[in-house]
Amino acid sequence: MLLKSRTPSWTYLLIPFGLLPFAIVATVLEKRVKAAAWPFCPRCLKLRTGRLLGGIGVVVFAILAVLVLAAAVPHGTSYAGPIVLAFVALLFVGLLLAANAGWPLIASAHVSRDGSAVEVRNAHPRFAEHAAALQAWAAQQQWAAQQQWPAQQGYRQPQQWQPHYAHPQYPEQQSPGPGGTMPS
Repeated sequence: MLLKSRTPSWTYLLIPFGLLPFAIVATVLEKRVKAAAWPFCPRCLKLRTGRLLGGIGVVVFAILAVLVLAAAVPHGTSYAGPIVLAFVALLFVGLLLAANAGWPLIASAHVSRDGSAVEVRNAHPRFAEHAAALQAWAAQQQWAAQQQWPAQQGYRQPQQWQPHYAHPQYPEQQSPGPGGTMPS
């Protein structure tokens, strides 16, 4: 399931300048989070099925109604305009119902404006408990990974730096002679 952030309200001021500038700015500002597994309760599944079947049912009814009315209405009458208008209205309502059956809308979830969290409106208490437990588990896993990372990369714990002075086992360096060359 792909969750998206809400479109900032100020971007709607771009619509008078054209839908393309609005769409570009809204898409650029949009934050996305892919939720690989999202727990839906039976009530949510029932709501999705009802919206989807309701939307498809209204669209099918609109198509059948136009076909029946086209066959039943005598030619030469002025009923064509209201029939087309009713068809377009029913088609719009059906598509709107079906579009509201999307998983993010059923979950009532969206990404925060800064993209750092997923906000769920009217979350069921059991879902909130489950999400809090998963968040604590993820934080613990992240902490453990951060602790193990230096060891996996071959890094040692930082040691305090000690200055090294000339050691007796190393010969003293000779200073360069005239002209910058080392005497042999």
